[in-house]
This record gives sequence, C-alpha cells and structure tokens, in this order.
Amino acid sequence: MRCSPADSMLRHDLVYLQPEAAWQSPCAAPGSPLAQAAQRWLAAGRPLVAARQPADEEMLVLGLTLPTAQGRQRLAIRVEPEAIERCRPPLQIEQCLHRLPAAHALELGSLAERARAGAIALGVYGSLAWEAISGEPYRHQASDIDLICDVASERQLIAMLGELERTAARVPCRLDGEIRFPDGNAVAWREILAHLPTPETPVLAKGQRDVALLPLARLIATLSPEHCHA
Repeated sequence: MRCSPADSMLRHDLVYLQPEAAWQSPCAAPGSPLAQAAQRWLAAGRPLVAARQPADEEMLVLGLTLPTAQGRQRLAIRVEPEAIERCRPPLQIEQCLHRLPAAHALELGSLAERARAGAIALGVYGSLAWEAISGEPYRHQASDIDLICDVASERQLIAMLGELERTAARVPCRLDGEIRFPDGNAVAWREILAHLPTPETPVLAKGQRDVALLPLARLIATLSPEHCHA
C-alpha cells in the first residue's frame, strides 16, 4: 500500500479520507443535493480517486463520479493533505468481474492472469471501478472498460500492448485505458500501438501534474531494456 502524501499518490489511486475530514468542491455548493450526495458517499467510507495535481495548488485534488441515480455527475474535491487517511492502487480486474457479463468477465479475467504472469501491474478505473466500489449502477450498454497498466521494461510494454489488442478484439465493449511509464507519464494504449512504427511522433502524455505532447521514443527510453521477473 502506498502512503498518502501527495508526492506518493499516482493518478487513479483510491484515496480514503479521515472520518469527518473537511472538503470542498467548486462543483457542489455547501448544502446542495450534489454536496449531500458526496457527503453520503464519504460517510459510507468509500474512496475518492487521485487526480492530476496542479503545480500551484496546496490542496490535493481528488475526483468523485456519482452513481447513475445522480446523473453520473463528476465532482472535483479538494482537501488538505492531512485529511487523507490512506491511499491504495486501483482495483484489480478480479475485484470487478462480478459487475460484468460472463463473456466480458472471462476475457478480462484471462487478461489479468497473463498480466500477473508477466509481473505487470494492471488496474481498473472509470465507471466499472466506481460500480465495483459502490455496488450502485454506473455502466450502460455502451460503457467502456478502462485499464491502467504500469510497465517497467520494453518487454512488458510490447507484451501488454499485444494482450490488450487481443482482448479488445474479443470483448463486445470498447477496451480503453492507459500505459503508465516509470516517469509517471501515461498514454492511451491505442495511441502507443498506433505510433510504435514512428516513435518520434508526439503522443498525449498525462503526467502527475501536467499534460504534454511528448515523443513516444522519449517515454520508451524511460523503460529498462530487460526486466527480470521474480
């Protein structure tokens, strides 16, 4: 489990607040229905999600997407660093399979097993994760499945791109998500796959504090050429 200070949080991490912690949101005025819904969420002990942290922001920026009953409203929530009780990586695929149709679950479960065999960290975020966390409806027939995949080596990157591409061809819904490099920058896996033949092409990289167009080759250079698995 990662500790809670801002410099150790990664995007998509699950963040739990201290009981009765103060928070504020530019999206929900105090006492409004949205603020009340967010307060009920927190009172139930449910987590928020770590967002990108602006460089000039002293407070931490977290995110919450409310269930379908509240229109899947997205809220930005700001807290003091001391408000965080703990944080942890995103849910694993196995923790979300019960929310999927059998055909989806079978393919995603196999993907998780292959990632684990390659010592690759693979997590779930987005509507599927919110649904698994809360037990409340979020997804609809056209909902995507979003995955965050941390790679440490070129071998892991190539292997995981192949696995994602194969799985995406086998599930009825769209399989989206990001590959995260050791420097913290994350890029949509489909964009990486499309530009592997031309690695000098800029790709949209989402970092811990900013978003930038970076050459894919620069990100690949942060990977180790080989990675020995335990």
